[in-house]
Amino acid sequence: MANYTYDESGVTFFYFALTIASLVVVPSTLLLLRSKVSGEVKTKTTTLKFRTRKTADKSGGFGIKYILLAIGWILIALLSYQVKNKEVVTGPKWDPYEILGLETGADFQKIKKSFKKLSLKYHPDKIRGTDEEKVKAEAFYIDITRAYKTLTDDVSRENYEKYGNPDGLMSRTMGIALPRILVEAHTSPFVMMLYGLFFGFVLPYYVGRWWYRSNQYTKDKILNPTMSTFFKNIREPISLPNLIDLLCAAEEFNTDGLEFVEGDRLNLLELEKKVQEAMQRIEYMAFKKSEKYHTDSQWKAKVLLHCHFLRVEVNYPDLAEQQLRIVEKSIHLVSRGLVQISNSQTWASCTAVCINIIQMLVQGVYEFAPPLLQIPYIDFDKFQELQKNHGLYGTFQTKKLLENGDDKLIASFGEHKDTIVKSIMSVPEFTIARTLFTVIGDRVITPLSIVSLIVDLKLINPPENSPKPDPMVSKISSMLSTVSDTDCEKIEDIFGHIQKLKAPNVEAPEATAPYLAARKLSNWWFILYNPQNYRTVIPPVYITDLTSEKILVAQFQAPHQPGSYDFNILVMSDSYIGCNVQHHMKLVVANPSVLPPEPEYEDDISEPEENSLAAQMRDARSKSAQHGAGGNADYDSSDED
Repeated sequence: MANYTYDESGVTFFYFALTIASLVVVPSTLLLLRSKVSGEVKTKTTTLKFRTRKTADKSGGFGIKYILLAIGWILIALLSYQVKNKEVVTGPKWDPYEILGLETGADFQKIKKSFKKLSLKYHPDKIRGTDEEKVKAEAFYIDITRAYKTLTDDVSRENYEKYGNPDGLMSRTMGIALPRILVEAHTSPFVMMLYGLFFGFVLPYYVGRWWYRSNQYTKDKILNPTMSTFFKNIREPISLPNLIDLLCAAEEFNTDGLEFVEGDRLNLLELEKKVQEAMQRIEYMAFKKSEKYHTDSQWKAKVLLHCHFLRVEVNYPDLAEQQLRIVEKSIHLVSRGLVQISNSQTWASCTAVCINIIQMLVQGVYEFAPPLLQIPYIDFDKFQELQKNHGLYGTFQTKKLLENGDDKLIASFGEHKDTIVKSIMSVPEFTIARTLFTVIGDRVITPLSIVSLIVDLKLINPPENSPKPDPMVSKISSMLSTVSDTDCEKIEDIFGHIQKLKAPNVEAPEATAPYLAARKLSNWWFILYNPQNYRTVIPPVYITDLTSEKILVAQFQAPHQPGSYDFNILVMSDSYIGCNVQHHMKLVVANPSVLPPEPEYEDDISEPEENSLAAQMRDARSKSAQHGAGGNADYDSSDED
């Protein structure tokens, strides 16, 4: 039976506490450092920014984490010092050879000789001295006698060699790495109080708070009331201004420091007046408060968003900082909220309007704005001057003129000329190199067959630092450029190469967005839709790895009737305006009768041999069928009688 003892010296407790502290502090530190480094990488921008966040959007809990980790590391240092300098006291080990003054493994003659010599010297009757000396001599004599018996008796010696004790297996003592003070009577109430406080209040509080917060958000980190509002009010068709009003109804703009404050009313009214003047100047529709979404927080969000679209300067520090946060949140709400709902309803037109709003948010431009306004240092006045003097409107038009050496176009910009040229040249120019409708293995497309759409997407001007394109992608692109729509063998070969492609581990280039404080990657949306009803044929594809060229494959079921069907491909940038590409395709569904007949295969199954088990089972089934038929005939005839 084991006996339990508590740590009297504190050595084992220090080891235990150091282990627990290390298991908590070290992983927490690594996770915090990892999140900090990855956050810096995601937010670090390499492009020109006119607007930057003045204060980090962090909660107070972030500083508390650092304080708690510092306390944890101090505790680890103190415990490590105690473990290093604390002496471990262990009880003496009983060794019969040492007691008899012999080397381990001495033979019987030496054991007997040593015992005889020591017994003569320490026998109690031989001691002449004080009582204390007699007591010590008696105790030592008992010890040497026990040692002698242990080494001379076979059973005792075997027990000693196995268990370290001549009497055999004794009770074990188990040490508990807790100081005795924790279980003493006068401290147990405090220990139980701390135990109850932690498990009864602290732990349930944090678990409940985590559960409450997790239930507040969707998997895309959008508040559930916001998604409910979006889902109930989005429709097809819907205008862009109405969609912006719906966006401003998001609950995110009424929480986390973005809610309306009465002290900002006069400042917001002043900004609203400037927005109305800017709209009149560009001859756009009048700005007014939404009739449906008219709370103060929704009105505030709408004013600040239109200040961003029309580049009305917000001279109030608190509102300017909130505007940057509202713009960043709006991009997330549209891309992960409104776009996802529209995609689930197969609304191609509504999805395109949502992506247009994302472009406006990223570049800080209004609806139907000329693409040149997204270039740094070109505002509305400068654009009117360029349009009046040189007839400029789009970035690609300006780019061609600059490539032809017409530098006088932007000579008036002075020191900003190089930045403007670089920005114009970096605007991605996109093309759809090849499209192909096919049914793998068939020469024609028949009703209800599975159609594969193969699309070759290319950037005409990939970024300078973009990775080299995959040689396999270049090979497939070359094959697609020459293959015929009816060449089954080549198409199957191309499809086999496509299946061997590995997903590229690359990141899209950063978009030039000087009026967006956050870092934004240049990604694309691929939409295949029916132009007659504006319904998407496949779920829109979000492309996040296009750096130079990409082969895209999508599958859908062909219409159920033969005929000619029109489809449109719309590729939209989620970062730049004026870069959208539309491509028309015609799908011809042929009558199944044009397919060659299926080859006939000979039946190689032979008749079973007469004496085989299969032949016996065949005979039994035939007899059973005949007997059953006769029984039914008799039953029917009796009914007739």
